[in-house]
Amino acid sequence: MGVLRKKGEPTETVTVRVPSRVKAELDRLREETSAAGFDLNATLCDAVIRVTKQIGEELRQVSGKSNGVGRANGLATGSGGGV
Repeated sequence: MGVLRKKGEPTETVTVRVPSRVKAELDRLREETSAAGFDLNATLCDAVIRVTKQIGEELRQVSGKSNGVGRANGLATGSGGGV
């Protein structure tokens, strides 16, 4: 097995405002996870990816209901004058 690894997906910085107590807790967790050999940033990144997908799915469901278009097996159904 080789030593070389492929580069991961490029990353960007996101700034999110949270209550001061949450920021303090994240700072404490960052120190503890680092001391234990874990990567809190990777864990938080995974959580943000999951919640971003969930938000997108929920928005698609809400927008589908509000414009009268339903979904079945990923396909639009309902009014729309299709064939």
